[in-house]
Amino acid sequence: MVSGRGNNWYISVKVNGRRRVKSFGRDRKAAELALAEILKHRAVANATNVWCGLAEFTKPKTRKTFAEVAEDYLAERASLKYSTLRGYREVLKNYLLPSFGKMEVSDITEEDVARFQAEVSKSVSAVRTNNIMGLLRYIMKVCQRRKLISENPTVGVRPLTEKQPDIDPLTEEELDLALSKIVPHYRPLFTCLAWTGARPNELFALRWKDIDFKRSEIRINKGRVRGAEDLPKTASSSRIVPMLSIVRRAIEAAKQQGTASLDGYVFTTKNGQPIDKHLDHVWRTALRKAGLRHRPSYQLRHTFASLCLQNGGRYPRC
Repeated sequence: MVSGRGNNWYISVKVNGRRRVKSFGRDRKAAELALAEILKHRAVANATNVWCGLAEFTKPKTRKTFAEVAEDYLAERASLKYSTLRGYREVLKNYLLPSFGKMEVSDITEEDVARFQAEVSKSVSAVRTNNIMGLLRYIMKVCQRRKLISENPTVGVRPLTEKQPDIDPLTEEELDLALSKIVPHYRPLFTCLAWTGARPNELFALRWKDIDFKRSEIRINKGRVRGAEDLPKTASSSRIVPMLSIVRRAIEAAKQQGTASLDGYVFTTKNGQPIDKHLDHVWRTALRKAGLRHRPSYQLRHTFASLCLQNGGRYPRC
């Protein structure tokens, strides 16, 4: 017998007095063809007394929950950056496992996925929602390739439209004013953010050995995120940037602060510890004191690019 439940189709037969069910996912035609094959074998068995048409139903089945395949997925990707793996585990813990963890992957439907995406998008941005959905898509794609599922239920659920980030750089006058309002301890860090174009996590990982005062160069080759260091965001992010005179003065000021890190970090907290999180509160306070509208501190990277363009594509203040 072929029967449908939701959008899934099944064959149900009795073997030695026990009913066995096989799922064909959303493929009704495959279920009907399989049933026709079983009926053909039964007709042959009636004539020859040799019956093997239900062999498929007597084979042991391998059925895994989403939690099991997710753990397998991460275990097989130990070469990923530590920060990436940690991010995946946070997504699993906070979003995917509460919704799908106990479900067998073959039972997850497109409707389940679409409903999950809609629910997540109520509490986080479109960008974050798409990142969460990305991990779900990767895992289900592997399940399909390994024939744990016949169809990938995430295929029909389109990613959300992401709002393009606002590019709102400061003018050079605004930048000078804002930097003057930064508390002295963190002023060298924000000055370097503004005049190197480096990402915050790249400067959080910067050590004195990465600075060449003779050549006036800074080597960017790693990033620090929430206490963990790894390679930069992309392969091209490993680079050498020129140390402009304003940057040199800022770095020399950092060296004279008397809060040297035991691990050789250039920029530290006030008690000499590595910086493990963004300092937007420091930047926000400075903007308020300067009477400037709020912009996230990441706009300093865009400010640097804007000043370079205004300078004909060359580094400003060379």
